[in-house]
Amino acid sequence: MDDLPGWDESERPAPPSYPTATAGDLQAGQHLAAVHDMFRQGLATVAEVVARVVQGDADVGEARAAVHALGLTETYQQLGSWCGQVCRAITHHHQIEDAWVYPPLRSADGGLRDVLDRLTLEHEVVHAVLERVDETLVALARDGDDDRSAVERLSRQFTHLHALLLSHFRYEEDAIGTALGVHRIGP
Repeated sequence: MDDLPGWDESERPAPPSYPTATAGDLQAGQHLAAVHDMFRQGLATVAEVVARVVQGDADVGEARAAVHALGLTETYQQLGSWCGQVCRAITHHHQIEDAWVYPPLRSADGGLRDVLDRLTLEHEVVHAVLERVDETLVALARDGDDDRSAVERLSRQFTHLHALLLSHFRYEEDAIGTALGVHRIGP
């Protein structure tokens, strides 16, 4: 069994409330949710293909091609590994947040310090799991996908990754969505 990193949702700090937030302030959070919706849709597509691989209805090459066809980002590595597609898109998204969203929020609102620390920690956990999924996919592509234990490991890892990302997206939207508008950070 894989020892995959994760988190306890009950340990997430609560964000401050913004009782004077206006409808206009909510638009930045809606933009963040729209960006996350793109990833949710892509992850759902990949989940379908991974399920087909587990059922024996598709091979790993098809799974990797499906990820590539999502068009989430340009090729990250010459060999076009799985992480070179979805992983790179999520990594880029998190790098933008870490460099351009969280620091101004931290400066504008000291009440978000613990929330932003937690979101940064979750980025690190997500990327550790992304690397594990990619390693498994690359090994399966190299060694052949007739190793059912490796295929099942891929399924467990991707299911875990998918759940982590959905949880992270919801928390981030709830925790900083309104703050982005209140503090005029983002588009």
